[in-house]
Amino acid sequence: MRSTFVLLLISLVLSSASFAGSAQAAGKRSVPAATSLPRPPDQPESGPGGSAPLFERVIATRHGDQPVGYWLFEPSDATDQVESGGTLPLVLFLHGFNALDPIVYRAWIDHIVRRGAVVVYPDYQEAALLGARPLEYLSNLLTGVRSAVDELGAGDHPPVDVSRVAVVGHSLGGILAANYAAVAESQELPIPAVLMPVEPGGCRGCGGVNEQLGAPLAPLDNIPEDVLALVVVGAEDDFVGDMGARLIWSGMTQVPLEQRDFVTLVGDARGQPPLEAGHLLPQTTGAGATIDALDWYGTWKLFDALTSCAFDERWCNTALGDSASQRFMGVWSDGVPVAEAQVTDDPAPPNPR
Repeated sequence: MRSTFVLLLISLVLSSASFAGSAQAAGKRSVPAATSLPRPPDQPESGPGGSAPLFERVIATRHGDQPVGYWLFEPSDATDQVESGGTLPLVLFLHGFNALDPIVYRAWIDHIVRRGAVVVYPDYQEAALLGARPLEYLSNLLTGVRSAVDELGAGDHPPVDVSRVAVVGHSLGGILAANYAAVAESQELPIPAVLMPVEPGGCRGCGGVNEQLGAPLAPLDNIPEDVLALVVVGAEDDFVGDMGARLIWSGMTQVPLEQRDFVTLVGDARGQPPLEAGHLLPQTTGAGATIDALDWYGTWKLFDALTSCAFDERWCNTALGDSASQRFMGVWSDGVPVAEAQVTDDPAPPNPR
């Protein structure tokens, strides 16, 4: 029984597994017969997902102990550069199962901070697989966030506006991001204006091993009605699939359809290297991780645009609404556009096993 339990736990390592999506997955563009393959897009210089920073350096500090500790990421020069009386928004970045070391997502975290935000990266769990206690993940997360907010209010930190909050999570962190949005107000914690679960999985009710070991998905009808939300999946994510994403989508009954979209990022093997929309898509370091157009024009662009829309009323057309700029994923070096993102407000309903 113990060996079976260990195997199930290992299979639940949603973000640290060395996993590559199948190149033959549905919706993925096949490789052309040309002898010289085009190069994928570079990162844009400006706009959502772009390389132009507001701040140059990021300071990372560790606070507390697992499972209720957290990492804090702040722009090093924010105190001097934030205008008098100005503040920075707060971003809660929730990792996938066992990805307690933020190096896994560090390039994306740094991108968010350098554009002008403070990021909190809660532990919510302990590193030991045999110590996994999924029923405690949400309460651990809430404790960590509460401690981080207290630290930001009392310590030597850039000024943060806890009324401008965004929560983004990958894999199991996507499940917890939705849970946090549903309970933040009742817990007297910062209420998110932005919610973006990315490839959410690892929840009870999603089928498979998650039924026994996953974190419960909270009732989501308490997610604030004024939140802006994107639920993002990868077309080639056959590790967790899209059941968790569809459960989150169907649970957000209070959020009007015009304030949320269900986005599928699609792989494209037209050039070299190919673009893989598998489960490790949001990771930027580690085996199987890449930084490419699916980040710059996908997760990074979408999150940048969504937060800019919520906090500054900018880039709303790119954030929501199935617009051309929302779907656009860059252009191969031969001038052919990368396969567009697919956007809908009517995904297939969930059918948990």
